[in-house]
Amino acid sequence: MARKSKNIPYKKIIAIYCEGDSEKAYFEMLRRKYNSPNVHTEKIEKVSVNSLGLSGLSLLKKAKTKVDRLSKKKRVEKVYVVFDRDDFTEPDLQKCDVFARKNDITIIFSSINLEVWILMHYRPVHKQYTPNELNAILSSEDYFNTDYAKFKGNQYDEYLFDRIKTAKENADALQKRYQKPWYKNNLYTNINEEITNIFGVTEF
Repeated sequence: MARKSKNIPYKKIIAIYCEGDSEKAYFEMLRRKYNSPNVHTEKIEKVSVNSLGLSGLSLLKKAKTKVDRLSKKKRVEKVYVVFDRDDFTEPDLQKCDVFARKNDITIIFSSINLEVWILMHYRPVHKQYTPNELNAILSSEDYFNTDYAKFKGNQYDEYLFDRIKTAKENADALQKRYQKPWYKNNLYTNINEEITNIFGVTEF
């Protein structure tokens, strides 16, 4: 008769897969701030699917593959994939939405990029900016006071650790203007919605 396996408890984790160094560094800061060792953040690369550019869908598929391969001693309670609009079209993002829903993945999305959310740590954002405009604003003396484009991927703690509440309030206010579905918005972030879901906090 085969021996019964020991009832070894699963290690429950929340997995966050990011397309860039900035996203990874930001969520690692939140992990430290909210003392959440069960939150695991990993950077994964998008891959080119044709000469026209990169596929957000490839990022989601890679994330699903990584989750499927995790040790049986780990149970992923929730999976998040974090990425920006970049050059994705509405049909591209619609495909991402369908795949994510089908595979129980939550998309964390910022448009035009993560820096919209970063700027909200300092002030409300009511207009669209280009990536270059956002880098220039964040590089100025009132914000990071350094070349932000070169700063990306470094730790955010010194700048943003105590500003999460401000960012959430600013994003909550902007959210009232959103249309559905989410990918139709050119000024958008849903990080404010997911912080509580990921880290289980209501005080920021």
